Amino acid sequence: MERLKGIVLRTVKYGENGYVVDMFTDHRGRMSFDAKRTAHRSSNLKSGRVNPSIIMPLSLVEFDCNIHGQMRLPTAKAIQPYHTFRTLHFNPVKASIALFIAECLSSLLREEGENRVLYQYIEDSLKWLDYAEESYANFHIVFLMRLTRFVGIYPNTDVSSMYRSINTLYYDLMNSEYRAAQPEHQHYLQPAEARTIPYLLNMDYENMHLYRMNRRQRYRCLEVIVEYYMLHFSGFREPKSLEVLQDVFE
Repeated sequence: MERLKGIVLRTVKYGENGYVVDMFTDHRGRMSFDAKRTAHRSSNLKSGRVNPSIIMPLSLVEFDCNIHGQMRLPTAKAIQPYHTFRTLHFNPVKASIALFIAECLSSLLREEGENRVLYQYIEDSLKWLDYAEESYANFHIVFLMRLTRFVGIYPNTDVSSMYRSINTLYYDLMNSEYRAAQPEHQHYLQPAEARTIPYLLNMDYENMHLYRMNRRQRYRCLEVIVEYYMLHFSGFREPKSLEVLQDVFE
């Protein structure tokens, strides 16, 4: 039996009292667990069923499990939050952002074992959003742009010395590079948009309020970022919640 921490990615209910909980864990990476009939009172359970409020998307939980030698789905026992969010799941705007991020992570993360640095980045980011009282409209843009560094697809913004300025260059999303000529494929940015990439990469949670965007610009940024992930990660799909975000910030 071992004790793990996990970030809930998604939950699927089955039968009368069963849940399959997909998590990104601190020591074992992404895994799925059976969470039915956990009987510990400390887990906020009722009638032998895990409380759904504990396993909402992006909840931070800890639990006991026995993984070694199991052929079936391991059971998560004594599930309880190790950090309780104050606003993330209850503020309509933050909840929409959380749903979008959870969907992206669920599509992106693979079962590749421990990645403590990535786990800590996600946890710290969620706590920042939870505590934020204002100026977080660009949070999901910053989160995904910074995430590229952790998953190995950080955009290349190097520009050859033969070019005087990036203002006339295209950005090839497929090959992650600036180009003087328009690429022959369709996955590229026109110079007017291409020159904004370094600015987006310089954004962080503390300074993102300085980068003013209207609803259309913000949605366009998300479209490009999602397209970039789809090009560089097989199986990454456009999140269904992308349109929800457009409505939220309208």
